[in-house]
Amino acid sequence: MTDNDLVSVRGLVESEYEEVLREFTGTFVGYETSPATGYAGTRVSLNFKDIDNVVCAAGSVYNFPTKVINLGLSNKKKSKFGYLGDSLAALLAPDEDIKDAEGRTMKLVYCDGQDGRPAPKPIWMGNISYRAEFPDKMVPTVLWIVVEVDGAGAVEAEDGVASAAEWAEQNLIGKTKAEFNKWAFADARVRKDTALQRSISDKSFVTSLIQLGRVVEDGDGIFQQAEIPFQRTPI
Repeated sequence: MTDNDLVSVRGLVESEYEEVLREFTGTFVGYETSPATGYAGTRVSLNFKDIDNVVCAAGSVYNFPTKVINLGLSNKKKSKFGYLGDSLAALLAPDEDIKDAEGRTMKLVYCDGQDGRPAPKPIWMGNISYRAEFPDKMVPTVLWIVVEVDGAGAVEAEDGVASAAEWAEQNLIGKTKAEFNKWAFADARVRKDTALQRSISDKSFVTSLIQLGRVVEDGDGIFQQAEIPFQRTPI
């Protein structure tokens, strides 16, 4: 497609959001930060390449090989970064962070509540224009979440365990390290998660759980739930 074909004032469509994409897969190539404009804060740009499996808003097209998601950096769960961060964290090993996801393929979905996609998420906004309609200032907001990393997604099981990592942690309790490793590499959910398999193989999965105070190893080498429940630090 030439520039003459790409740039046009014809065929403009009605859209509630500026975002054209609704779903895509792409390779995460890292992030950049910059000072926010108009307020004291930081913006973060998440960069993706090799964009594929694109779903666009009705009447829209996306013909670019890259995608940048720019959002305000926040440590609050109920923020655009918080929702995206929690969705990614559920798909990573406990000792991994966003920097460790560089080079991996992710699938992202835009939460607009359309065509089966997740509904907009509540975010606190102090803007006075929202106060009458949303007295608690929690405003449903469209945003991005990660639903797959390297083809593996979080699984919501009947027991309420949301991710393979949490499933593995639950099944570590009452086992020795050898028993856990034998179970882990025979379990279908663990085998679908390459990152989790890697962290179990190199022992970082169990080591990080011990360091975080989530489990303890007793005198017989059997892992037990720690007495103090772990609270995940907001991303």
